[in-house]
Amino acid sequence: MHRVLLAFWLSTWLSGCAISPSAIKSDTMAFGEVIEDTTNKLLVLNVLRARDKAPLHFADIPLMRESMQQSFSFSWLDFIGASRAPPTTRDSVALGTSVQKTPSFDLNHLHSKDFITGISSPIDPKIVKYWLDRGLDRRIVLLLFFSAVEIVETRSEKGPVNTIRIMNSPRDAIDVIKQRREPAGSDELRCDTQSDFERYLKLLNTLRTFFAHSFRERRLIARDVSPGAPDDSKNLQKFAALDQTKMQLVFDRERRTYSLYSLSSEQKIAFCFYDDVQLARATSAQYEVIDSGADSVSDRRSCSQSVVDVAMEEPARRARSPLRVFFPGAAAVKEASRYCEIYNRFTGTGSILAAKPGGYPRLELRLYIRSVGEIFQFLGDLLHYQEEVRRYLDAHSQFAVKLNTPVTFGYCGDHPEPGCDDIFIRLDGDPCNARFTLTYRDREYHVANFDPPGDTYRQGLNCRPDPTARKDHTIEILSVLHQLVGLNKSATDIRSTPSVQVLP
Repeated sequence: MHRVLLAFWLSTWLSGCAISPSAIKSDTMAFGEVIEDTTNKLLVLNVLRARDKAPLHFADIPLMRESMQQSFSFSWLDFIGASRAPPTTRDSVALGTSVQKTPSFDLNHLHSKDFITGISSPIDPKIVKYWLDRGLDRRIVLLLFFSAVEIVETRSEKGPVNTIRIMNSPRDAIDVIKQRREPAGSDELRCDTQSDFERYLKLLNTLRTFFAHSFRERRLIARDVSPGAPDDSKNLQKFAALDQTKMQLVFDRERRTYSLYSLSSEQKIAFCFYDDVQLARATSAQYEVIDSGADSVSDRRSCSQSVVDVAMEEPARRARSPLRVFFPGAAAVKEASRYCEIYNRFTGTGSILAAKPGGYPRLELRLYIRSVGEIFQFLGDLLHYQEEVRRYLDAHSQFAVKLNTPVTFGYCGDHPEPGCDDIFIRLDGDPCNARFTLTYRDREYHVANFDPPGDTYRQGLNCRPDPTARKDHTIEILSVLHQLVGLNKSATDIRSTPSVQVLP
């Protein structure tokens, strides 16, 4: 009988010492939520610091550890044979169990030279193409990844060549908006009364067919190459041993010879848009390439072909140096300035007539890619812009000023199109329907949830559904920021994860 009881209590003790898999799973999921919430708040805190022009502090939680201990004790006292103890002494049983969890985490501050250099360098165009291919709205891409755009106008075959630059800078637009009282009478004259940021938003809505295309460059090394007679095995072997990823041998049927080309080792990215004649642009309906850096090419074939032959640059075009045309300043005018004349010609505004297909003047675009650090500064400036515009509109409701705050993707009253009322980013969302809330300098900020408009599943929490049809892209932008910061983390910035011990 005693052996049976002993076996029973021993099996109970062994089963009690084993930690349930559900407990480990529950703690793991809870840690994942903590990392998600903390990382999101660290990103938003840097955006708020950028709004205040304060130093940015990047931090990361590389690992979280938890030591789980579970113990069970059992003791049993029994006397065998004649007992010499007093009659009051009896058999005794003692049971005991304990569970102990000790979680801990590491917080690393990313202040290394490699990290600062990475977030200060322009973003690789391949990253921009990656987000476009993933379906990120092209208006988000144009607002987030590019700091400015230049419109290059070539008046004739021999020049002159003029350029205007339009900055994507919300903070600089506040002073222009505060000085403006009445809008311009015509669309053609409105350009001279607007800020650069307002002109950039209008240009953003004009590029409806913006996309990215990858291609490889091919350069001619030798022409009219003959491998030789079929019995010339040495020459044939050399051509057969060519690396197909770096060299290409093309047969010319007319000359019955071969041409040898070298292929670029990496793919290049071309930013393009399809120029529609119905938009009254200055060029014909075709693919137009957008210059985006020193290594960018201006060949339209890079927008549609996978392999593009690199041609020699025209000497006449290389000799023409563009002349910068500066904006004279926001003012009410009776005739569009030279700056706005070029801008209106590209956007098809007013009475500025477009050139004939293939004729002059010709217009080209140049985009300037931001760095990750500049993206944080831009989002901080955008928050500052939205707050200042809201204060200005509340204080001067008598002025007929039409501005959207928070910033949206267009003005639905002027150009109603799908998604024109979508919100880019905001931190003053509905606290009842917020994904997370944080406190910064004694003020609460609420990041709205990425819910379809009109959802009613939160009505049980006394939350009212959003009656509008607009979407809030704040969470989507934070996801882009999270990956961009992660791409610049070096292995030396993140500590190695030690082994996890689970003690019974």
